[in-house]
Amino acid sequence: MPGTKGQETIAKAARLAGDYEAEAISCAQGTIAALHEVFDLPGDRALFIKSATYLPGLTSRGEACGALVAGLLVLGLVLGKEKLSDPSYEIPENKAEALRRKKLAWQFCEEFKKEWGSTNCSDIRPQIMGREYNMWDPKEWDQFLADGGTDKCRRPPELAARIVARMLLEESERH
Repeated sequence: MPGTKGQETIAKAARLAGDYEAEAISCAQGTIAALHEVFDLPGDRALFIKSATYLPGLTSRGEACGALVAGLLVLGLVLGKEKLSDPSYEIPENKAEALRRKKLAWQFCEEFKKEWGSTNCSDIRPQIMGREYNMWDPKEWDQFLADGGTDKCRRPPELAARIVARMLLEESERH
């Protein structure tokens, strides 16, 4: 478990993810922007934010939470393989390490699901908002905003950022 400085980093990532979610009205963009900033990840931050545009609820269909998907993208960026075809993965130690890292991504999903009972936006949003919204209907969208959606929907990005930040810090302690 990360020490005091690590706990401060985790708290900062969570806070920023919530703040950026409220600013962007996007759980995915909030999550990815916060983790990119806190961990000074490689690559153009604006491109990562842009790439997360359509992730919330996988294009507002009530499917996978955008914060979860953004967290997986960050884990992949830091821990994933760099080539489409990589012969080094045929070496047993490398296979084992790749599997260990994949299990971290699985664990992230499980920790997120443990909190909400689901990884789907249509199951999570009613827990936060008290009801579901059809984000494709302009009246429903306006109601979501009027009901405080930008403030209330910060919780999934905060959780996703908290879990991913902890995992990244634990990984850095391994090396």
